[in-house]
Amino acid sequence: MRKLSRLLALLLLTSSILTGRTLQLSSESSHDIKLTQADDQQIELRTTGDDPYIIFTSAAASHDDEAASILAFEYFCPDGVDFLEVFYARSAKQPNWSQSRQLEGGSLPKAEAWQPYAIDLKTGTKGKWTPQDGVIRIDIGRRPGLQVQLRNLHLRAPNKEEQMNAAEAEAIQARKLATAETIEAYIHKDNWPTHITEVAVQRAHIKISGHIDNPTKSPIHLIEYLPHEDPWNPKQGTILTTDSIGGDYTILLPRYLVDGHDRIANRYALAQPDPNGETTSLLSPAIWATDLSGAAERDTPRLRPANKKGLGGITYKEGIYEDDLSDLGITASTVNIELGGLINLSPNSETIEYTHQGKTWRFNAKAVQEHDKNIRQLTEMGIVTSAILLVGKNAETLVHPEYNSAGIYSMANLTTAAGSDLYRAVVSFLAERYSRPDKCHGWITHWIVFNEVDYGWIWTNMGETPMATYMDTYEKAMRLTYIEARRFNPTAEVFISLTHHWSYSPADKFKAYPPRDLLERMALYSERTGDYAWGVAYHPYPQSLLKPRTWEDTQATASFDTRYITPKNIEVLDVYLHQTRFLYDGKVRTVLLSEQGYHTPDYSESSMRDKAAAIAYTWEKILPLSSVESFHYHRWVDHPLEGGLKVGLRTLPEPGKPFGDRKEPAFSVFSALETEAHSQTLEAYKEVIGIEHWSAIRIPTTTIE
Repeated sequence: MRKLSRLLALLLLTSSILTGRTLQLSSESSHDIKLTQADDQQIELRTTGDDPYIIFTSAAASHDDEAASILAFEYFCPDGVDFLEVFYARSAKQPNWSQSRQLEGGSLPKAEAWQPYAIDLKTGTKGKWTPQDGVIRIDIGRRPGLQVQLRNLHLRAPNKEEQMNAAEAEAIQARKLATAETIEAYIHKDNWPTHITEVAVQRAHIKISGHIDNPTKSPIHLIEYLPHEDPWNPKQGTILTTDSIGGDYTILLPRYLVDGHDRIANRYALAQPDPNGETTSLLSPAIWATDLSGAAERDTPRLRPANKKGLGGITYKEGIYEDDLSDLGITASTVNIELGGLINLSPNSETIEYTHQGKTWRFNAKAVQEHDKNIRQLTEMGIVTSAILLVGKNAETLVHPEYNSAGIYSMANLTTAAGSDLYRAVVSFLAERYSRPDKCHGWITHWIVFNEVDYGWIWTNMGETPMATYMDTYEKAMRLTYIEARRFNPTAEVFISLTHHWSYSPADKFKAYPPRDLLERMALYSERTGDYAWGVAYHPYPQSLLKPRTWEDTQATASFDTRYITPKNIEVLDVYLHQTRFLYDGKVRTVLLSEQGYHTPDYSESSMRDKAAAIAYTWEKILPLSSVESFHYHRWVDHPLEGGLKVGLRTLPEPGKPFGDRKEPAFSVFSALETEAHSQTLEAYKEVIGIEHWSAIRIPTTTIE
């Protein structure tokens, strides 16, 4: 434990990218903690007792970093830590730890990707901490068995948000809550006097139909909302008609305006002037296009994979990669498309021009050609492709104005005409390119809109946002993606991406949201504002990403109120979506299990066996579920920067082996799935799981409620 020179070195920060004071492990570094080196950039902590802590020291404070009062680091912790304490002292040799020199550090919420943590030592101690207190002790939980990885520990000055005073923060929160309350009132309203029953997009017109009783012949207006406008905002929308509407009505609007704008993505509502004549009151919710069949420019068939075997996050490679896809029997895949890579142009960038909404857009030819190569290869191999659309923090106009840099990706900016026009243009460009009849660039069948939106703070960041506002924005992104994709592929589907956390109360309700609640909100929008073909891209990892024996998950129960949905209780998702309010055109929505895998803590025989058993167990669970189209295994090769997770079907890269070795027997088990060798190959894993018959692991659907 005392020979930690390499560990000391790896926690030193790169001075060129960080300001403030770096922290390094003290020679008296820890208690009830085992330290191991994860890689050249981070350390892994495993608690071994009831009083785990780790001690760091910083360089002496200079005049320039007197303001460096924020203790900050990044952490990776799939299970989370419910308790953190910070102690401080001036001397590492005689720290004299006491409660008078301590502050509560809150918790470390579950982090399945690297997440920032920060605490203001000066404010938290009401000025007791000073820059001369350069010895920092961090107490991590109160029990053995916790696993946390840390990197980039330092003291820095407060950023803009941290400098905000309490009154400013309260005003911002009050504004957000008021907006959320307005949205809630709008979307939950049941007593609308009328509804528009159809908005059909035709070749040259938008046809709006419905029925309204209007015996007084009072003026009833048709209001049009552009994609970035919000019907719950009384200041937005444009009145199109002032004539009285009554009885059965059909209104035809020209689809294309003189400037080339297409009304395909506009919404329509009915409204009546208030008595004062200065404002209008909505008589109906605003409806998106409910029939896009007349807008379809191609007759693209619905592609369906030959089996449920998929692989996630695929990028183009040759040789061993193609062999593995063939040997594994992969028939479905996901590919990541970060939109910033398409729209960011340097002065010398070669571009591809594309006309949308009467405007010529230019996209990065090099980035597009990389996607062409990847998607074309998959299509030629008969693999059905799902695109995961992502908005990187450098995606300029597309980054949401409330985005916080803690997020790995951003929510799309659909608050302005410029933002929504750009988002629609890039999606339209992709949809047109990857649905051509000659398949010259390959085909994309499914569109997964952003990643793990229930953990928005990490994966689809929109700042600290109430769920109502967050989902109003996200559902708009789903709609716009659907509308643009269906212009070229009338069978395209869009998918909401969700983690395995299902039903719980997040520690911070403005940063994370239960997947169950988000699905309920999606169903509500479909009911109130027009239904469409959206599906669910779920990520049923085991309860703990670090524990592959998913059949031992204790919080994955046979109930709609389960804390998690994992392979152990995957039937819950299927039964939940079979409820009438979730059906689309009378059928259950498509489910993609679009990212999940099984960790091997090491490459021992027992770890490899557990991984193989988890794959066998999962397939015997999902094969009877008709709603589950594909299971996209994550990932192909273990990644050295995935927080210590080793979920790949191959081991970590090493010299001479850029793609590691096949993890056996897991690789062979996956290859045998849904082939003639399926039953015989999986037979050996019943003993590992502790069953005699596969029927013992299946949950009768009639028992789930």
